[in-house]
Amino acid sequence: MDAINLRMLIELAAAARDAAAARRAHAGAALDAARQQLTLLEGYAAEYERRGQRTLAVGADIAAQDNLRAFAGKLQQAIAQQRTEVERRALVLEQVAGELTEAQRKMKSLQALQTRALDTARSLQGRRDQKLTDELSQSMLAGRARPLAVGGW
Repeated sequence: MDAINLRMLIELAAAARDAAAARRAHAGAALDAARQQLTLLEGYAAEYERRGQRTLAVGADIAAQDNLRAFAGKLQQAIAQQRTEVERRALVLEQVAGELTEAQRKMKSLQALQTRALDTARSLQGRRDQKLTDELSQSMLAGRARPLAVGGW
């Protein structure tokens, strides 16, 4: 694989990695928001439970008691739905984190391949340079070993 194609593949892998990182960040933020919403709902439910106990303790009519129970039931239903949402978002986060890991692995593999290719090219160039140096040295030595032409010093 030539250097230009490898460089292009690395650029594509970097773009894929960056996109996966953005999806990972977005999924993490969505999970955090869902958890905060769950905490908020649980707080509302606890507060409403305390209020309901106080209201029932002082004696409330049956309609008020039914309203308290109905609203508490709706809060519990909302909490159950939010827990499901938190679980779903956690699974999405796990999935995109895996995609990010895979994209990073691919990027590192391509970079390692590029490094190997550069090392091989440097090694070949070093051998060529050494061969040229050796040939020049041999040529110079061969020229010194020849007797000087007539009239030389």
